Amino acid sequence: MGRETEEELRSYMRAEKVDKATAMRKLLELGVQGWRREMAVQILREGKATVWKAATVAGLPLWDFISLLDERKVTLPIRGNDVIDDIRAVMKGKS
Repeated sequence: MGRETEEELRSYMRAEKVDKATAMRKLLELGVQGWRREMAVQILREGKATVWKAATVAGLPLWDFISLLDERKVTLPIRGNDVIDDIRAVMKGKS
């Protein structure tokens, strides 16, 4: 681990009042969450997933994911079949 990263870790430990192991675990969780969101945006942009599926990859509720896309100014590549698939997925989840 680089010097700057060590300093950031110590700063986080002081701010959150946690030990090193806890700090590393929490920061790793934050990193994984961020990575999942980035992957979800990427697969959506590439047309490899519907908005619903990308939200699932991101680990976010659909509307939170849509808000994330809006914040990042991501244009939704929506096709008619995607909308139908997403509606079916929502309806299936509610039954």
